[in-house]
Amino acid sequence: MGKKSLIFFLFLTCLFLSIFSAASPLVPKKDTQETKLNLLLITIDTLRSDRLSCYNSQHLKTPNIDSLAEKGILFSRAFAHTSTTLPSHTNILLGLTPLYHGVHENINFVVREEFLTLAEHLKNHGYSTGAFIGAYCLHSRFGLGQGFDIYDDDYQRMKFQKLAYGERKAEVVVDNALGWLKNQKSPWFLWIHCFDPHDPYEPPEPFETKYEKNLYDGEVAYVDFVLGKLFNYMRKNNIFDRTLTIFTGDHGESLGQHNEMTHGYFAYNTTLWIPLIISIPGVNKGQVKKIVGHIDIFPTVCDVFRIKKPSFLQGISLLPVIKSKKLPKRTFYFESLYPYYSRGWAPLRGFIYGMEKFIDSPIPELYNLDEDFDELKNLAEEKK
Repeated sequence: MGKKSLIFFLFLTCLFLSIFSAASPLVPKKDTQETKLNLLLITIDTLRSDRLSCYNSQHLKTPNIDSLAEKGILFSRAFAHTSTTLPSHTNILLGLTPLYHGVHENINFVVREEFLTLAEHLKNHGYSTGAFIGAYCLHSRFGLGQGFDIYDDDYQRMKFQKLAYGERKAEVVVDNALGWLKNQKSPWFLWIHCFDPHDPYEPPEPFETKYEKNLYDGEVAYVDFVLGKLFNYMRKNNIFDRTLTIFTGDHGESLGQHNEMTHGYFAYNTTLWIPLIISIPGVNKGQVKKIVGHIDIFPTVCDVFRIKKPSFLQGISLLPVIKSKKLPKRTFYFESLYPYYSRGWAPLRGFIYGMEKFIDSPIPELYNLDEDFDELKNLAEEKK
């Protein structure tokens, strides 16, 4: 990669910052034409898309997650902007990238109060809000509890765990969420976060025995099983018929590819490619192959609900592409800064434009994602 490419990247970054730093995250006035659909947001930690059978998994079956894809829109090229938990969920709930909100890692970062969250925005439009969290790194002390009537993140019984890995099993999280949901009147916003596929991989029985050769797969199968309890309740009570349902992962897991065992160190598709399924009542199932990201969720919710989008959002609504219209060509920013903050390594940042992916690292990397999605052929080496 020559100097021109690097200058181009820096120019885009500066342009990106200048456009959005001028905006102020103020609360918009209430729109009188809002709909009253509910919102169910499910985020699964450390979830590889290729472990879901709706994404053609060769490893296991995920029938409950598949049931969402059977009636929703599956995005086959959705990406996270970061490869760790707190920044990724901040991207989702603020509709902003770390370049703007400033949360780059799980440790020593807090979401600032002046930012408007999706929960606050919906609460301003009459929604009751509840969040049920599976990991300590999303504890309310880190700022994402803003706007939630209840933010269920009790880790008192986990006091003997390392706080960095403190988690509650999916069954506890979903049971607590169901208890809240059964007492809610529409409209509501429910966020459920399951941490189980994160290392260390310790699925409960019978999943530990069934997947003893790949415990990560056992964790994914376990989460799918637990979600079935929630989905069955919603189907039995016709709740899906009046609920916008969004399912995604916060980031992936390398599992040894590119010499990375887990995540957070590099910026390859093994950790940035994530599942995204959006199910809208009255909208037929389908598949979108365009590149989209976490920051597009907030504006999409606003569009579906017909409420005003805050002016500061960096993402775009995906409703047009769901309705078979084109998305504008844009630059997709990503970063992986855990090694920079924890070990003093060089920062990893980059962007995707069209189907070209550039990683600005000490050894620059360039990939054509159409021809080389596994990122095995560094085109920057060929162009030296």
